[in-house]
Amino acid sequence: MRFGFSWLAVGVCLFFHPNVNLNLAQSANILAIFPFHYGSPFLVARPLIKTLVKRGYNVTLISPQGLPPNIKGVRHIRVHKLNKRMQEIIETDKILDFLINKWMESIMAATMYFNMCQDILSDDGVQRMLKDKREHFDLIMMDASNLDALYGLVEYYNATLIGLTSISVNWYTEELAGNPAPSIYEPISQIGYSRDHSILSRIYNWIHINEERLMEHLVILPAQLQVFKKFFGYSDQKFYELRNRFSVILVNNHFSLGRVRSNVPNLIEVGGLHLSESPEPCDKELQKFMDDAENGVIYFSMGLDILVKFLPENLQQTLVKSFAKLKQRVVWKNEIFSMPNKSENIYVIEKSPQRHILAHPKVRLFITNGGLLSVMEAVDSGVPMLGLPIFFDQFGNLRWGQTAGMAEVLDINNLKEETLTNTIRELIDNPKYTLRAKKMSKTFNDRPMSPLDTAVWWTEYALRNRDVSHIRLKVEEIPLFLYYRIDRFVPFFLRFGLIAASVIFLGLVFFRKCV
Repeated sequence: MRFGFSWLAVGVCLFFHPNVNLNLAQSANILAIFPFHYGSPFLVARPLIKTLVKRGYNVTLISPQGLPPNIKGVRHIRVHKLNKRMQEIIETDKILDFLINKWMESIMAATMYFNMCQDILSDDGVQRMLKDKREHFDLIMMDASNLDALYGLVEYYNATLIGLTSISVNWYTEELAGNPAPSIYEPISQIGYSRDHSILSRIYNWIHINEERLMEHLVILPAQLQVFKKFFGYSDQKFYELRNRFSVILVNNHFSLGRVRSNVPNLIEVGGLHLSESPEPCDKELQKFMDDAENGVIYFSMGLDILVKFLPENLQQTLVKSFAKLKQRVVWKNEIFSMPNKSENIYVIEKSPQRHILAHPKVRLFITNGGLLSVMEAVDSGVPMLGLPIFFDQFGNLRWGQTAGMAEVLDINNLKEETLTNTIRELIDNPKYTLRAKKMSKTFNDRPMSPLDTAVWWTEYALRNRDVSHIRLKVEEIPLFLYYRIDRFVPFFLRFGLIAASVIFLGLVFFRKCV
């Protein structure tokens, strides 16, 4: 009995001792904001949010209605206007009009970001949260994209800010992290961006990036500043200051995917975070269809958000006719079950268990639009890809796969039946694509720590360390002259210039004497 009381006394002393840290951060309040009305951001964020809840954190999630489905232990604030805005774009087929070129794509994105911030901050549930003086948040987690007006919440609650992005790294993400890269850029829009290494291509890409920067500073940021001042009333200076408040940004990337970067410590790669959740179950009919495929299976999906009915009729028939010529069976994620001319080797499924399908031993090829999560799932399963990119980062994701030797890419706007059929046969019959895909799978999965454990550790690091100036590169404190190492080049050019001038002078003197 005395022994038990002794241990109780020791426990009480340890609890109240000021020098003992029992890591009570698990009671911290976290506000997560993911307003996009498509699945990818939530597939990446969901396992992290679930794990944080299990570890004792209080999580509030602002999101559209129904996305993601309710997570046990999370307080959900659903913003209905986010659903309505996206539905209006889809129903009027406006989205295809904006994907003609990068300028139209940028205008669509700028409008979406403006409406998202406006809709979130004007929502009744969010307003009640803001007016409730009992509300307090220690950390705010949000998508590291152009949601600049929402940074006002960081100042309002005096919270730590971390980012989580479901797409690959681009120059804008690096700017938020304080990780500028003047020599190697990744654009936001891949339309028209060249992967060629010629001098002309580099000049063109430099112009491409600076056009995006102009769009950012002349269109997107002024619109965001307008919403920021309307709801928070802070100054312009505070707006631009808060853009540098990101302590940590978790990026959905891994160096094995071809983007090897020299990152600052607060830009953390967690590519494959969504793979920590269990794959979707597969029904018996689909399982039998794949098991009985003597010549293998081809899986075709244009992702969660591109519906086949929005594709041109001639493109749909090109796909159907090409698949009919193949000896392989085709699993097609498609909401149109009664397509004309559909052959018997095609299995149509509206909602496909993609990870389960890609892991099937008889799957020989994945035809995809190139969403980053789909590319990662193909790499994880070691399946070669045929890419049909449409917009945003899909072009870059698939070009990487092509460079890595596990994919080929075709232009969906000029797709010919014969070209499609021949490319599919080449990808299946040539063993080099499969061998390369299997090798990439091993590299992708060979890590010291899982993506989920990495994301959790750095989230808790941000909670433990409010001041993270020691892991951010302070670009404003580095003179332009020093940052670009002009001090090294100037003496070289001076010496070169002096020698060149001397040679020219002596040449002129000699020429005059000869004349």
